[in-house]
Amino acid sequence: MEDEVDNNMQCFMFIQNITGLENLAMARQTQLNNLAITIAALLRRPHVPRITCYAETVIPTFAPVDFQSHFRISAETFEQILDVLKNDLVPDIERGKEPIAPDKKLLIFLCYMANMESHREIGHYFGVCKASVFNVIKTVVNAILNNLCYLIKWPNLQEQDSISREFQLKSGMVGIIGAMDGSHIRLASCPKGDSDYINRKGFPSMQLQAVVDHNLIFRDVYAGWPGCTHDARVFRNSSLSDRAENGRIFGCNKFLIADSAYTVKPYLIPPFKDNGHLSNLQKKFNKVISSARQVVERAFGLLKGRFRRLREVTSHEPSAIVGIIVCGCILHNLTIINHEDIEQFIDDNQDGHPNGFQNIFRNDNAGVRVRENLMSTLA
Repeated sequence: MEDEVDNNMQCFMFIQNITGLENLAMARQTQLNNLAITIAALLRRPHVPRITCYAETVIPTFAPVDFQSHFRISAETFEQILDVLKNDLVPDIERGKEPIAPDKKLLIFLCYMANMESHREIGHYFGVCKASVFNVIKTVVNAILNNLCYLIKWPNLQEQDSISREFQLKSGMVGIIGAMDGSHIRLASCPKGDSDYINRKGFPSMQLQAVVDHNLIFRDVYAGWPGCTHDARVFRNSSLSDRAENGRIFGCNKFLIADSAYTVKPYLIPPFKDNGHLSNLQKKFNKVISSARQVVERAFGLLKGRFRRLREVTSHEPSAIVGIIVCGCILHNLTIINHEDIEQFIDDNQDGHPNGFQNIFRNDNAGVRVRENLMSTLA
């Protein structure tokens, strides 16, 4: 009997010990859970208030002049672009993320191009994170390059005759179909730390070479070379130079004009280098060339004035920078074609020609003869 009582007592004490251990384990688990909750709360980003429905409810109430002031194009041009790009801008459905509508993507991109704010600031306006802004810009750039690149096209022979007549009316010189020049697109930093992007003025830039007609329309653009590169070297490495050398793109007696950084070619006529001993006729020729060339300088001024992002691009990837520059040129052409206001946006305070190079290559003899003949027509 006594043995049975002892066994019962031992069983009772054993059960009590197990229960105590279980309670201790539960208490420890509760402590761990509370600790995890505390750590998660400390690591969780605080709520960041955002502007909501800016694109959905505020922008649609803008007056036409306000829309153009904010986004640098008219509402009609915006709708035209959206109609072309919308299939490429349809959002992918991502779990846990609200998709961004095509019109909102285009507005984000235009806001980026029109201003110099950071991705974070633009995202704050539109209620999205800066990573979404980055992805939207990349998506819209690709869509524009894929669907609207035809807006930059070389003039056919009939168009060259028409352009030449317009230049002749303004300059008195026969045969001009465009003005070529280079412009430096300032960069926030050297891509991949490459010091070749530092130009002679000491800031990083990327070269944009362009041919512009009498209406300030870009007929050919070429971007990507680092800022230290000579304008003539950029041209020699462009597809425009290859096509011109092969004689496939210029009509009879048609040519481009350029500044003294470029080599004289039958199809490319710069002014005479001023060595202090120019004849009166050479000075007159230079004055005519300089006057006719103002169209390309105005085009660059309008490009950077309308799309202020091109005053300083913050991207660090060369291919992305090129895409942004070319997209700006495409949209520039569209606004010209649609007869949008020019004087409102022209920026005369540009970096100009930071390198200030003179021609480094030997002039083509045939080109020298063409220039002499052109000069004689001014006598």
